Amino acid sequence: MRTQGLFAVFEGIDGSGKSSVCKAISDMMSADGFKTILTAEPTRDEIGMILRDGKIKDISNETEALLFVADRAQHTIRIKEWMSSGSVVICDRYYASTLAYQAAPLNGNALDMDWLAVLNDKVIIEPDITFLMDIRPEEGLKRVGLRGDRSKFERLEYLGVVRDNYLKIAGKKGFTIIDAERPAGDIINEVYNILRKKMEEKNAPF
Repeated sequence: MRTQGLFAVFEGIDGSGKSSVCKAISDMMSADGFKTILTAEPTRDEIGMILRDGKIKDISNETEALLFVADRAQHTIRIKEWMSSGSVVICDRYYASTLAYQAAPLNGNALDMDWLAVLNDKVIIEPDITFLMDIRPEEGLKRVGLRGDRSKFERLEYLGVVRDNYLKIAGKKGFTIIDAERPAGDIINEVYNILRKKMEEKNAPF
């Protein structure tokens, strides 16, 4: 089945289930005959692995934000290539993650969201659709607790601010907000139906 490329992003705080939904949607799209790419940020390329490994000691918030943007700049080049070949690109986190997380106070420090937005505007493309997997931080952390050790970002008060940031960005950018506290099957079916409709709209003949 030949389609124009489509770029779908999934955002949300830790424990929102977005990674599992991304995988399920990617599998469903592939099974339906679509050329599908499942990707994520930070990437597993050189810059992304620096962020994932967390091996840089005493890194400043500004430096970390710049690394996220640098990783995203390279990632966006690949996303454009994938889309140009007609692929459906399913991405676990994109620029809204940097805005939501880095603009929330971690250890008393937060970056200016407008500054972060300007940095990202230079390297991103706007997704065709962004899903915000919305969940209360208390519920998200319950799920995270099942995974073992928590990252430095997985703190209740901090995630509350991150969630608020996400909702503000979603309102401004027109993200599709999904209630992520429902059963996984219901969420996956809802997201898949929305995404298929979006694809039909994009590929409709003029």
